[in-house]
Amino acid sequence: MARWLKIPSKQKRQMEDVPEPYEIVCVCGVGLSGYRRKTPYRHACQQCDEIYFILPRNSYPAPKAKKKKKQLPTQKQVSEYFLNTSFVTQLREKRKQKQASRKQQDVRPEVAASPKLSPFELPTPSSRLITPFRAVLSGIVLIIGLTGYGIIHSRNLERATDTLKTATEAGETFLKQGDLIAANSAYLEAFEALEILGRTDQRANEIRQTSRELQSITSQAVSPVFEIAEEAASQIKQSDVDSWAALFDVRYADTWMIFETTLTPVAVESEAEPPRFRLNLPIILDEYQLNLELTAPSFSEYLKQHPGQPLIFAAQIDSFHQDAEQPGTGIILLNGKTAFLWSHLNLYEQLGIEFDEFHNRDQIEGILNQQTQYLGMSK
Repeated sequence: MARWLKIPSKQKRQMEDVPEPYEIVCVCGVGLSGYRRKTPYRHACQQCDEIYFILPRNSYPAPKAKKKKKQLPTQKQVSEYFLNTSFVTQLREKRKQKQASRKQQDVRPEVAASPKLSPFELPTPSSRLITPFRAVLSGIVLIIGLTGYGIIHSRNLERATDTLKTATEAGETFLKQGDLIAANSAYLEAFEALEILGRTDQRANEIRQTSRELQSITSQAVSPVFEIAEEAASQIKQSDVDSWAALFDVRYADTWMIFETTLTPVAVESEAEPPRFRLNLPIILDEYQLNLELTAPSFSEYLKQHPGQPLIFAAQIDSFHQDAEQPGTGIILLNGKTAFLWSHLNLYEQLGIEFDEFHNRDQIEGILNQQTQYLGMSK
């Protein structure tokens, strides 16, 4: 092997006489150049005396270039060549002709049979409304919505439970202190919390009843019914019934009144009309009479069970109108949907009710106990 390296090829021996120049730059910046020799030697810089080692001429033959391997055709090239053959081209043209003839056969009867669309008619949709993707997406949205609703609903229930407890305790404290306005605000919060919780147990009904009674006490009409009758008589004399009815709505509509009386059914013209009851509390003045009527009360069943018995209830004022049969008589209509039976004696006493031998406290307590049992609350 070493002997072979020492013996250059014939072509190389012929090229030995060809000079092989070199050129380098010294560290001092001077360029050094010359021709390589058969043996290595040292070239000294004339300016800085720096010595450089110069390699001899290359005595080995240059490596032969590698032959390139023939590349096989790719699958794409093979498929393109096959598809471009005359046989495949003929088959493709025949197939196109058959498809064109089928389309013509399918289109001709449809064109003849299809009616013209009116400009007011919408064309049939080209795509389906429900697709698998839309169904999956709708399901995901529905699940997310239900989950969010469940989380929000559970949080609302927790807040309502806490509000019910704190508001009820605060309302009871205010009642003991005699602050009815603050107690009404607290029990209103408890009432709203019960609506969120959806409770219908005995304790919940008692809280609702207390809230209604406090609301009716704190939102009573600004004038008692006797003063309203006097005002009605004077206003009707000065102007007319319509102007007084408008003024009545502004002053007294949706305010509360509390009564202790009996109710008498009023005859109605047709069965379709709601039942009406007249309070046995007529207010008779010199030239004018005022009656109070209750339309479709929520405790109609109680009136059927205890006909003719006195009862204590509260109701909102609805409107005023003149009696069509008696010109000198006016009627105040009470809203039966908001009317409710009274239950608590201590709140009834907050109205300033005084008991005597004619207005017996035990008798009033008996009426309230009977109404409480009807409402489903134990006394």
